[in-house]
Amino acid sequence: MKLEWLERIYRLFGPDNGCCPVCERQLRNGSAAFPVSIRHETPRTILSSLCGECAGRIPWIDEAACLVCGRPERCGDCLRRTNRHFRCCREAVRYDPAMRQWLAQYKYRGLERLEPVLAAMLAMPAERMIGRLAFDAVTAVPLAEERLLERGFNQAERLAARICDWYRVPYVPLLRRIRHTSKMSFIGRGGRLENMKGSFAVDISLSGLEGREPERVLLVDDIYTTGSTMNECAYVIRRSFPACEVYGVLLARS
Repeated sequence: MKLEWLERIYRLFGPDNGCCPVCERQLRNGSAAFPVSIRHETPRTILSSLCGECAGRIPWIDEAACLVCGRPERCGDCLRRTNRHFRCCREAVRYDPAMRQWLAQYKYRGLERLEPVLAAMLAMPAERMIGRLAFDAVTAVPLAEERLLERGFNQAERLAARICDWYRVPYVPLLRRIRHTSKMSFIGRGGRLENMKGSFAVDISLSGLEGREPERVLLVDDIYTTGSTMNECAYVIRRSFPACEVYGVLLARS
């Protein structure tokens, strides 16, 4: 009983460092340090606002074993793929149950307070990519119109916009979805590859490129599974701009 009363007194009169944006528990002694290097102050501050428990649940991918897709283990998909249209991709975290829950809460339940946290996580691979290469534009994988109306926003576009704001790279709405596809979570690898064919097109009228052909584009999405979405988007970009190199940054690698 004494401990319970002491905790109540501490909650009432102890120092208040705000609330964790994920679990909304009050922070008393600050958060745990996150074990990856992010130089930009804004995403660092956002990640520092997490409580120690939530910060400890993030399964960071600090080093990629597959230099093509960024997977932290050897990747059979990249060994099998004969026609790859993107140069390489990097992800922030593994797509484990905790990250599946955070993304679902953001995408399907509209918990917008998670958006800065997810974008700050994405900043880790984006900052490394942008620090190494000069990009003419950042773009995002588009949603089908039906899903956009249902959800109200495109999560990849929203995350990309924050990256562009932090790192001063122009956002270009380069792609549009021209075919509604089945939900990818219910489809195997072969079906995913076939499902994505003919799903995207480059819309130069919306691109804002003003007649310029981009030499290097950074493509943003939330989850990398087989790479079929990333590869199809890169294919249509390079079909319009043959000299363009397409790189990808994604939040999670399944």
